[in-house]
Amino acid sequence: MCDASRFFNHHNFRLQGGSNVCSGQLEVEEDDGVWKPACQSQYKLNKSSDDLCSHMRCGKSHRQENMVCDSSKNISLDCTDKVNISLLKDDQSQNVNHCFGSVHFNHSGTLEAVCSTNWDEKDGRVVCRELGCGEVVLVGSGSKVQKDGKHDLVDCKDSEASLWHCLAMHHKNPTSCRKASVICSGSVKVRLSDGPGRCAGRVEIQHEGVWKSVRESNWKEENSKVICNQMICGDALANTDSFIQGTSQVLNNEVICTSNSKSISNCIKSTKKQPQQQDTNKMLICQEHAVVFLMGGCSGKVGIEQAGKTYWLSGSNATFDRQTAMVVCQQMDCGDATSFTFESTSGTTDLWKYSYSCLERKKSLFDCERSEHLSNHSIVSVVCSGSKTVRLKVDTKDKGECWGKVEVCLNGACGGVCEDAWTDKKSDMLCKDLDCGSAIYPLSFLRKSQSALDKITISSVHRTQQTTNISQCNMVKNVDQSYCKDKPAYVVCSGSVKARLMEHRERCSGNVQVFYQGNWSPVCKTALNNKDVQNTICREQGCGHGVKPLSFFGPSSANSGAVVSGLTCSANSKSSAECTVTVTKTNNQQCALGGLQCSEWRRMMLKLGSGTCEGYVFVYSEAESRAVSSDGWTETESKVLCKDLGCGAYIKHTAKEKADYHDLLWGKKYSCKGETNSIWDCELNDRPSLNQSIYLQCQDHLTASLGETGNCSGKVMLNNLPVCYDNWSESHSKIVCQEQQCSNSISFEEIDKGSRSDAHFVSCIGSESYLGQCKTTRGRCGRGLVSVSCAGGVKFNSTQKCGGNIKVFYRGTWESVCLQNMFSQEGRLLCKELVGCGTPQRLLPDQIEQSEEEKEGKIIPETSLKCSNENRNLQHCVIKKNECKAPGVIYCEGYSIKVPIPPIPINWYVGLSLGLLSLVMVVALCLFMRRRFVTRFKSRFSTRKVSAFESGDYEDVETNGSELFGPMEMRDLKSNGESIYIYIYIISTKHYIVYKFSA
Repeated sequence: MCDASRFFNHHNFRLQGGSNVCSGQLEVEEDDGVWKPACQSQYKLNKSSDDLCSHMRCGKSHRQENMVCDSSKNISLDCTDKVNISLLKDDQSQNVNHCFGSVHFNHSGTLEAVCSTNWDEKDGRVVCRELGCGEVVLVGSGSKVQKDGKHDLVDCKDSEASLWHCLAMHHKNPTSCRKASVICSGSVKVRLSDGPGRCAGRVEIQHEGVWKSVRESNWKEENSKVICNQMICGDALANTDSFIQGTSQVLNNEVICTSNSKSISNCIKSTKKQPQQQDTNKMLICQEHAVVFLMGGCSGKVGIEQAGKTYWLSGSNATFDRQTAMVVCQQMDCGDATSFTFESTSGTTDLWKYSYSCLERKKSLFDCERSEHLSNHSIVSVVCSGSKTVRLKVDTKDKGECWGKVEVCLNGACGGVCEDAWTDKKSDMLCKDLDCGSAIYPLSFLRKSQSALDKITISSVHRTQQTTNISQCNMVKNVDQSYCKDKPAYVVCSGSVKARLMEHRERCSGNVQVFYQGNWSPVCKTALNNKDVQNTICREQGCGHGVKPLSFFGPSSANSGAVVSGLTCSANSKSSAECTVTVTKTNNQQCALGGLQCSEWRRMMLKLGSGTCEGYVFVYSEAESRAVSSDGWTETESKVLCKDLGCGAYIKHTAKEKADYHDLLWGKKYSCKGETNSIWDCELNDRPSLNQSIYLQCQDHLTASLGETGNCSGKVMLNNLPVCYDNWSESHSKIVCQEQQCSNSISFEEIDKGSRSDAHFVSCIGSESYLGQCKTTRGRCGRGLVSVSCAGGVKFNSTQKCGGNIKVFYRGTWESVCLQNMFSQEGRLLCKELVGCGTPQRLLPDQIEQSEEEKEGKIIPETSLKCSNENRNLQHCVIKKNECKAPGVIYCEGYSIKVPIPPIPINWYVGLSLGLLSLVMVVALCLFMRRRFVTRFKSRFSTRKVSAFESGDYEDVETNGSELFGPMEMRDLKSNGESIYIYIYIISTKHYIVYKFSA
């Protein structure tokens, strides 16, 4: 059904100026498209009020009368229906919005939806104009089909005063359709949020009733100009500050402004913007952005910075009062104003262009009444009651002040700062303010998240060109306390970085740890290879220069996770605080942890006594070893040393005159006072005056053992606890073997791999007499346990008396051994070791009788015999090394040689053969002569006649030892078809010859 109001006598009517579309002054559209009051037009009105209301779809008239023009009097109508346009947010009747939403007619209290078929921008302009909402921004269609559509196929000419007047199809009953929607410019606003002033901050656009941020990517400079002009903030400037990202939704529509755009509403397009990873919200600073600051933080001259230039606020008693001073102090978060003064200045000082008078409390000086009346040559100075401090807060008990979360305290109320707007420059300034060196960035994965007790009270901190201390900055309060709660600003200053050597037993040597971001982290050995790094760490410890990196000592499983994988120091670095630190997340397989030994390294040991925990106190250093003087040495120092050595409680100590074996004494004294971690905390630089040394006795004894008693090989034990394979070396094995009186060590090996039992880690310097004098600590091994074999437990044997396969009793069992040359020094020593066997001898294969063990198969030996030129003892020649593919053999002079059966001479064979041949010829002749016998024989086997034997074939056949023939023997005749064979065997010791005759 089409709009009847457009076809009433070919004229269009409308009611204007009333409370709704169906009330007001009657107007008619002239042929030229101009609307005029009905009585002032060329139209001759002579209709009833009901007819007019009905034709305009407004029901009936409240007054029944004919509408006749009287002179120039205007005619007003008030129809029974009431029609208004309504825009609904989210299609909900309770969310009526003035300038955006789905389009509905409120027809006498009933909402009738407008369908979106052929809905276009002209139709939207009519709606926006009718509602007084400015220009159309976007028109659209609903996302789903709904059943309350009453008006469809709307077609406006863009000149209508109301959508009700546009050509349309009006359904009597509701129908299903997608609803038409419109966004008018009156609903689109723009602001700069979370900044220190209204002309700087994060760009937010109010779109469809929601404040939404816009993304940085593809943002045009023209967009910034339009926003700054719309906000009366001048032109756009380059963004030199940072603001928080905020929690607002993101506007997905493209924003593209041109030079003709008057407001941001002209720039919003219907096309959607593709989201990009790592995209951030757009921040903007306009030219008119200005900030107030006090030179002293909460006191001092009042300054104003705008567009990178500093101005000073002028004032006098006529232009500046206490109320204005209160606004300045509160704007700076500095409490109330206690006093203000005016300071004279030279005429060249840049003064701010306005003075201000605040008649009531305002949030900002710029909200107060302003005037251009300036007090020349005087600057306002204010003293506030409050205070403003910035510090670094740590969650641990560590007392360090050079790392942690940024905390701002305003008048005693403290809270964190959001990391969104925190910058590296601010970190540098804060570290400098705290006398903590420079900031370290980028920060590692160790950054701390906020604890439940922390609050982020400051969203951003803003400095000016006059800012020399972070506390002078403008602080923007964090209104949304839930935002940024898990992202506090975190700063690590170089002053918090320090290194230490983790070893109480030794001085200036041990595992290296670096304190970084509140954690003591171990250091990868590769990070300690650089000489500058070594020297820096040693200098920091007061330990001279670096000597060499060390392997990590002790259990390292607890240190898995955060490690210092890189250190970069200069040649002049005095401490690790001046180095660049790299912390990574790794495990011990990827990073072998390390330690360091410095030039001032030294270790104490009890020597020349009975066992590990009794003897003279010696100091071993890089260059020498000397006894410690008894000068100043007391029971206190003795107790500390007994504890350091792992020797239990103190028994006694005595001072003894120097002996020949330690004529020079150590050049330092010791005095332990208060709490001490080790004897090295007690060391003094004073030279001793007494020429006596200390003999100390402690209660415990650290005793080493190897396997079963007397074996001189097996698992290494120290006070009944096994010893780890980690850090073990040949020098350690030598100490163990000599302690067990088992001569020198032969080899050591890893056993019980993956053992998680409690064990000792051991590190020796090579000067120890007992394993218990070495540096020890307990824990779970990184690798397996260690087993040692000493020369004193090695025994030799052979599979036969004085010969055969060589056997060595080694590692607690008899095993084969490799000997590449039996006539070598090793062979001679071996025959000597096999008692009564003389020296090696060379034998032919048929002189050797193999034993059953030798025949069983070849075993590839794991050990070899290899003596150095100095070795005179074969036990010291056993090495754990595979150098051949078969067990070694030796045959000494005492070996029992196999006697073979002598062979028959060859001439005897020749003579015997010729004799037998002659005998065969005689026999053959005799047989020939016995023709009758032969003929009779042939008749039995064959009808064929043969006149003579065929001779000359013979076989040389090897005898079977089980067959016994005489010297000559004739065997049975054998028949093969027509032939008769006679075999004659000539027997020798090893062979027989067969002559074959056929007849």
